[in-house]
Amino acid sequence: MTVNDGRVSAGRRWFLQSPTFYIALSLLLFLCSLAFDGVYLSAGRHMPALQILLYGPWGIPFEHYQWFANPLLALAVLSHRRFRRLALVLGLAALYLAASSLGIDRLPDNRSYAFQDLIGFGAGFYLWLAAIALFCAGQAWWCWKARSAAQMPGWRWLDVALIAALGVTVYVATEMPSLRFQVERVLDPPIQPQTF
Repeated sequence: MTVNDGRVSAGRRWFLQSPTFYIALSLLLFLCSLAFDGVYLSAGRHMPALQILLYGPWGIPFEHYQWFANPLLALAVLSHRRFRRLALVLGLAALYLAASSLGIDRLPDNRSYAFQDLIGFGAGFYLWLAAIALFCAGQAWWCWKARSAAQMPGWRWLDVALIAALGVTVYVATEMPSLRFQVERVLDPPIQPQTF
């Protein structure tokens, strides 16, 4: 019985002291989110999450700041070890911004460039939200457990490979004609002919 107790405590110690893969899982969820639709709009329209990632900054004139969750998450991931508490705060700010997407009512679609009612969120949105939430949970756990930055999990080859895959995905998406979005058509809509 003592041997079993020793094994359990040794296994428990290993689990508590071993590095976790929350960074890799967060990046994997983020990357997977880009393969799905992000939002569903009225009139049967939808917008892929990858397109939302590319053109999200253009939401600023319409007071849609949720896209900034992406750079906040990137800063949090990059600083997760050295500035572990700051990374947690950045991650929580990203989670707040991402969750505030639930309050959006209307978005321009990528075909007619007219504003459509937002009728639902796709799997891409929920995976994106889950990626940020997972990072926050993992970072909070390590902030509670680690006494110093040296005890925080470091970078692994899988983390670097996923960041590279994310970069390649975004680059390839910028070259795809199907994801092109003419921002000027939304910001400066064509003048309607006047009738007398």
